[in-house]
Amino acid sequence: MKKFLVLAALILVSAAVVFAQELKFDGYLNSGVGVVANDKEGDDPYFKAFGVDSESNAFRFRLNGSFQNEAKNAGVRFRLQGQRRIDQSGYLSMPYLYGWVGFLENKITLTGGLVDDGTWTSADWYWNDDTGEGLGLLLKAEPIKGLNLGVGAYMISQQSGGGNNWLQFTPISYDSVTDKWTAGTNRLPNFSEIMLKPEDVKYTFNAAYTMPDTFRLSAIFRTKNKAGWTGTRYLDNDDYTYGGREESAFLQAELRVLAVKNLTAVVVGAFNRLEEFDKRGNIMFSETFGYKLDNLNVGLNAAQFLYNREDAAGKKIDADPGLLFNPWVSYSIDNVVPRLDLVYFAGGRSKMTSENQWERRGFVPQGGAVDATGNPGVNDKDDDLSVFSIRPSVKLNLDSRIFLEIGDMINIDFGNFDGAYADKGDLKKKSLFTNVFYIDFKFSF
Repeated sequence: MKKFLVLAALILVSAAVVFAQELKFDGYLNSGVGVVANDKEGDDPYFKAFGVDSESNAFRFRLNGSFQNEAKNAGVRFRLQGQRRIDQSGYLSMPYLYGWVGFLENKITLTGGLVDDGTWTSADWYWNDDTGEGLGLLLKAEPIKGLNLGVGAYMISQQSGGGNNWLQFTPISYDSVTDKWTAGTNRLPNFSEIMLKPEDVKYTFNAAYTMPDTFRLSAIFRTKNKAGWTGTRYLDNDDYTYGGREESAFLQAELRVLAVKNLTAVVVGAFNRLEEFDKRGNIMFSETFGYKLDNLNVGLNAAQFLYNREDAAGKKIDADPGLLFNPWVSYSIDNVVPRLDLVYFAGGRSKMTSENQWERRGFVPQGGAVDATGNPGVNDKDDDLSVFSIRPSVKLNLDSRIFLEIGDMINIDFGNFDGAYADKGDLKKKSLFTNVFYIDFKFSF
């Protein structure tokens, strides 16, 4: 009996060692603190915890796990994450959890579960995204080397990073007395409730071709859907706006230039709300350029935002575009990397005006024209916002996995109309000055 127990223990230990060899983990923790001041009457300076690198209020913690079988034709991937809005999802959410199986030497793979596949994610600075996935299936194929094709079908979408990528479900109920539907409170789903009509499922179609050391070209498409599970999804089908997370019809194209050593060149075009493109369509072009020369790095990030708009009478509205420019330069001195970023955004604002965030992409488009109070809208095409920002910073790389960044972000937000940034001291105030001195750190493992 003792020999049997010893043998069983040896078998279990051996199995655990083999399993551990195939099970891998990685992740990181990012957080930081900033001291914020502005020239708004009555506002005092304040401290706030914020992770610049992860663009997250308070912190971001990620633990990624993957397992692959010995034959390397099947596996599982998952992520545990805590960030930003733990009041919605708890301390940890699970942005993805899926298994995959491969056929024909993995030239064809089928992925199922809560999917988040980055094969077709753009590599630009501003957008850096794809059509989105979710709970469902993804079929991928590589019929020839460098050509990646994919078709997906998803029943519920992960929410944005601002919501800790939780799965939002808004229940609806019918009152036979009033003959009306009403929406309940957003909550996590009971998966037995996740049932969509075939025409309301989120379908994605993806293609990318890479010619080594030359270029990469991709095109991806998402159908209009109701996988965001908003409270109005079936209240009135005729008037549904497809305004939930990743519910609008969407097309994206990307070109990456790979032919020049040390050069980064990415151009992305995104066309959103195709279901009503003439009335409320959005177009975004994003360009990312960078060049490395020994210890010197220089770059230019840019984005343009164009809008199709109509008023209630169906009349075309001349909505001004948004134009963002971000030139930057950095220089490495051993493990110390000073950097300077400049930003000018016509037709946009800094996130410090309302969200109190200071990440490097901390700028949002105006969304077309704004109304007389400076809120996003289409009431007055001549009301425009703009922002100029300067950010000196220095990064201290303790090693390849740990860094500390110290920086100062200075913003001057401006509106060309009275009251754009009104405060109790000046109701006609047109500008807002903000300054954030921050420390940011990241531990990777």
